[in-house]
Amino acid sequence: MNHRSLSRDLERTTCVSRRLLGNTWGILGLMGLCWAGALGWASPLGAQPTVVQNDSIVDFGTAAVQAGFVAGEIGAAWLTSPCDGTITHVRIIWLSFTGGALDTIGEWVRIMEAGTFPTPGAVLADLPGPVLSDGFENEFAVPQPVAVAQDETFAVGFKFLESPPAVGPSLVTDTDGCQAGRNGIFAIPPSAWFSSCLLGVSGDFGIRAVVSCGGPVPFFEDGFESGDTSAWTATTP
Repeated sequence: MNHRSLSRDLERTTCVSRRLLGNTWGILGLMGLCWAGALGWASPLGAQPTVVQNDSIVDFGTAAVQAGFVAGEIGAAWLTSPCDGTITHVRIIWLSFTGGALDTIGEWVRIMEAGTFPTPGAVLADLPGPVLSDGFENEFAVPQPVAVAQDETFAVGFKFLESPPAVGPSLVTDTDGCQAGRNGIFAIPPSAWFSSCLLGVSGDFGIRAVVSCGGPVPFFEDGFESGDTSAWTATTP
């Protein structure tokens, strides 16, 4: 393990502490940085969304930058829907120690079946080439909303296209404990899934989903969102 400690004087009380991890997921150093403002949005919010999350990260709160990932690795959160509905968006908090980093392109964001923790199941939705902005809770629309049942658990994962810099930006976790069965990492080596808690990560990933409660979201108002055209007619009304 390559040990490196980075620190910065805290400028005022509304500061964010961020923990830097190494490639072997050992804690290397604690970094502090003050927010210049509230956590921003990289895309518009939907109307009255139900946000599903494990983490407790809030504006002007505390977060840990997990910069120990390497290219090809995946961070994932196992989330549980509070209702019958559809997953319409995925949100990823993406932060660096210094702030103002250039946008980052990931390999993909995926919604997956829960599988057998810590290994997720089949892919339910694939969002290739996501672009993430430093200092934002980046929101990505699901190309075709994914139906979920109340109390159904699913996984949302982000795959790194490139290794993040030592100071980020990268995925983040909260700092009030890692919930068992809720956070996983696909680590290289050995190219296998692990519980992030067992790898020494001390918080829950800032990976969230937006669920629209109340049933599927139709693509069209004429009832043909499934693509079934059997009821169509050539008759002019």
